[in-house]
Amino acid sequence: MKRIGAARQDMKQLQRHDIFVSRLRLLIIMAKAFVGNYPLGEHRLEAVARNAEKVAKECVDWNGYFDNFRSSPESKRMLDADHIFYQRVKLLAIMAKSIADGSPMGQHRRMALRNNIDYICEALQFTFSDAELELLKVA
Repeated sequence: MKRIGAARQDMKQLQRHDIFVSRLRLLIIMAKAFVGNYPLGEHRLEAVARNAEKVAKECVDWNGYFDNFRSSPESKRMLDADHIFYQRVKLLAIMAKSIADGSPMGQHRRMALRNNIDYICEALQFTFSDAELELLKVA
């Protein structure tokens, strides 16, 4: 059987901030899908709500905990996250939770959500194209 992935000696121990960043990126993708009017079924809305709760809860503990959101293979530049970044992440979690709860989202709220997502993506240097969101049309 072939083993796919990194060699054992190149793997690092999974840390708490790795999970946090993964959840944050997933939340960004889900919110971006909502803004792009992709379908959000019942299960996806439940996943958004659970993920938003976890991100908001974890974000409280991160302020000042570490300097680098990005692992060394991704970037050599360190990201110094400030309190504004954490407030933006909390706001994204709250907005995503309201989406999952079915709260109405008018034009101004969508614009605020878009701006918030753009700020967080720029801070994380997380980029993706709209073509990558096409797979979300299946739900």
